[in-house]
Amino acid sequence: MTDVDRKVISQGMEFMHRYASEVLEESACAARHAGRGTIDAEDVKIGAKAILMRQFIEPPSLADAHAMAAAVNRHPLPKLSNRPGIHVPTEMNLLNDNWDIGPPKAVDASSIELERAAEARTTAGARARAPKTAIEPSALADARDAVAFGVKAPAPASAPAEDLGEFAEFMDDDDDDDDE
Repeated sequence: MTDVDRKVISQGMEFMHRYASEVLEESACAARHAGRGTIDAEDVKIGAKAILMRQFIEPPSLADAHAMAAAVNRHPLPKLSNRPGIHVPTEMNLLNDNWDIGPPKAVDASSIELERAAEARTTAGARARAPKTAIEPSALADARDAVAFGVKAPAPASAPAEDLGEFAEFMDDDDDDDDE
């Protein structure tokens, strides 16, 4: 492959690192359970199978897919009418009940006024049930001024830095591309 976005490469590397580390953790658990101190090939196989069973969904077999399709296809589709024009689905064929078929209904002014009055009553009731204590904007400003943030001290220079090798160089190159 020659035309690849560098972010795809970093995503792939992250996925592989996470997957490999999880498989090795599961392998170590399997080895401990067996009473061994070292991980062997069988432990890795068990670890990989445990991760696959937990995180990935296995597609159904071909026979199961055929059986499910036969069960769905056992019920025939409704017959189309022989009329000319566009065939719009009926209300019984819609998947959701949030569709209106046909032109919008005319809204009369009295129903709009009734809706507004009901909404006003609801808002008034909500205001009446709201707590009676009010927060003054000046009190909020004072509370914001009192907040202080601490800054962590840098790590001591005596601790050796971990050498990440080519991966660190790759990540540095990726960061440089984002600045442009």
